[in-house]
Amino acid sequence: MFRERKELFNKIVNYLNGENNFSQKPTQEKDWKLIEEAKKDWKDAREYFNTVTEPELIDHAIYTLEAAEKRYVYLLKKAREERIFQEKFFL
Repeated sequence: MFRERKELFNKIVNYLNGENNFSQKPTQEKDWKLIEEAKKDWKDAREYFNTVTEPELIDHAIYTLEAAEKRYVYLLKKAREERIFQEKFFL
């Protein structure tokens, strides 16, 4: 999981620097898997939030849910910018 995040970060840095000499297809599949993982994490965080009953854990559940949601939205935004979705559905 850490490796995929590192690769995505490196891809974003390379894109911002104008260096597009990396392979698109394998990276896009990894990005897609990372998005799916983020979606699952968000759903898990939402389920955790809905089941927490201890007052001490409510704040933790809120922060976990917000962090998971922001990560998922960020990855979706980057995927749209790089047109991963269009290629995924139109190929």
